[in-house]
Amino acid sequence: QIIPYVIPGRTGAQLFPEDIAILHKQFANVSAVKEATGDIENMKRTRECCGDDFTILSGDDDKTFTMMTDPAIKASGVISVASNIAPKWVHEMVTLLNEGKQAEAEKLMVALKPFFEIVTVKTQEVTPYGTVTCRARNPLGTKTLMAILGMPVGGCRQPLGKMTRKGIEVVLDAGRTVWKNNPEILKPVADFFNVDIEARLYDDSHLPALTYEDY
Repeated sequence: QIIPYVIPGRTGAQLFPEDIAILHKQFANVSAVKEATGDIENMKRTRECCGDDFTILSGDDDKTFTMMTDPAIKASGVISVASNIAPKWVHEMVTLLNEGKQAEAEKLMVALKPFFEIVTVKTQEVTPYGTVTCRARNPLGTKTLMAILGMPVGGCRQPLGKMTRKGIEVVLDAGRTVWKNNPEILKPVADFFNVDIEARLYDDSHLPALTYEDY
């Protein structure tokens, strides 16, 4: 099975729905796509071109709910970033959606939303020459939170590097929000890695290794 990964924001190129439909028609093992364009109309066009027997998978955690509930897209699931932190709950959300239990899935989506929002972290950073927008791109935000929580993930290779101090505050806020409102989501992390989630989220002593001193 070959799953084309359509992510123009990362690659600077895009397989269009028509391209994917041609591949699907010519090659039986191209029967799915990881859709990370962020373009709802492109997703609808993919379904239109490729037909009902084609599998569309979300490549953006924050678009999964919409993609799976929109009858013109009918996505089947997600190839998820946030599932590195909360695999049980992302899986549960997708399962509920596939079972038609939209209200229950929506509650989980809301609970997981802070994790979805740190896949890319944007901050305004001050330089000697003015303010610039800094984007900590996937998987930097998620891996940083995993490290904060005590999961042995290691750092990101260049060019991703580390986060700025403002960026890591955004990541911390996401972790703290989920821990405050839905602690059950992080309980599997605590149990498996034998870590104190509260202490990890509020003890800043391990943060210097994860951040740059300045921009």
